[in-house]
Amino acid sequence: MPETSVKKTDELIVSHFNIQIENKFDFQSSDFHDLFEKSNATAFQKPVWLHELYQKIAPNRNAHPVIITGRLPEKQELVFVLPMTIRRVNGVQLLESADLGVSDYSAPIVDKNMVDLMKEDHLPTIIDKVIGKYDILRLKPIREQTLSLWSLFFSGEYEKLNFSSHEMQIGSSFKEWREETYNSKFRKEIDRISRKFNREAQLKFESLTGTEAANAIEDIQKLRAGRFEGDPIQQDFVLSFYRKIAKTGSNHGFVHVHKLSADGELVGALFGLSRDGTHHGILMGADYDRFGKYSPTMLMVDALLKNWHENGGTIADFNIGDEPFKRRFGTKSVNLYQLCRPKNPIGWLAKKALELKER
Repeated sequence: MPETSVKKTDELIVSHFNIQIENKFDFQSSDFHDLFEKSNATAFQKPVWLHELYQKIAPNRNAHPVIITGRLPEKQELVFVLPMTIRRVNGVQLLESADLGVSDYSAPIVDKNMVDLMKEDHLPTIIDKVIGKYDILRLKPIREQTLSLWSLFFSGEYEKLNFSSHEMQIGSSFKEWREETYNSKFRKEIDRISRKFNREAQLKFESLTGTEAANAIEDIQKLRAGRFEGDPIQQDFVLSFYRKIAKTGSNHGFVHVHKLSADGELVGALFGLSRDGTHHGILMGADYDRFGKYSPTMLMVDALLKNWHENGGTIADFNIGDEPFKRRFGTKSVNLYQLCRPKNPIGWLAKKALELKER
């Protein structure tokens, strides 16, 4: 008989799975690596990303792990992991998906071969019972592709957020795709600036790995200093997090760090993740004091797209944020969603306060 059951009124609800909280869960274990490969989770649920998030980001955000696992009872085979945290904000116990300001997309890690079996269970009721006390639940940001997966575990009204992410599909011929996708005026502007810059300096756009990739994260931090209010990377623990991800992930091919130099002098750098042919751009920094007239960000993004295509990539995701420059590269907006669900009167008041704050 399955090991997980809860009582709902007079009905005993039994699950096919052994569901529990494992707050010392090892995201670097072979079990989790295997599960991730069988899932449709995003690059932000990669084993090293979640391991470092719980090691470096969570403690500094006063967030405690709430890691919910589901296993098949007989062999204890891992079939889903819900990475979450709980923290107290203004006296309110906030249970949320583990993004903590660094993960652009939240997703459950689910064995896609087990989804039909999960639909037979009353998982939201069981999971809420397993979690226990909290005041308000918040899952965000959620891509439309993972809405149905989250709803397997948490019921409620999933609402569209007031911001989007932006992505584009790169054609089979980069040159033809670029000519068709970029606005003609914009394309000519980039080409003109690139030619001018190349006449005045020897430009080099290169991919970095290992320690060089980690050091480029520090370069990005310095180049961004004072440019963005509340920029997370200016905090030492966030810098340490990105450095570790860059060093480890670049050696395994799913982290991509690039830098642009002119006569050996740093112009700018980019940091991103990838999974299944999709590149997610996360951080960029450029020396606008010295090279601003050459639109370094535009040159780097254009070079990145070409590089990604040459290496077999098909989709470039500019991720969260509605900055106008993304449209110039022909991106399309992607809707994002959240579930914000109070559990009690305290949570209800907190939800109203959040709604007022976000207006």
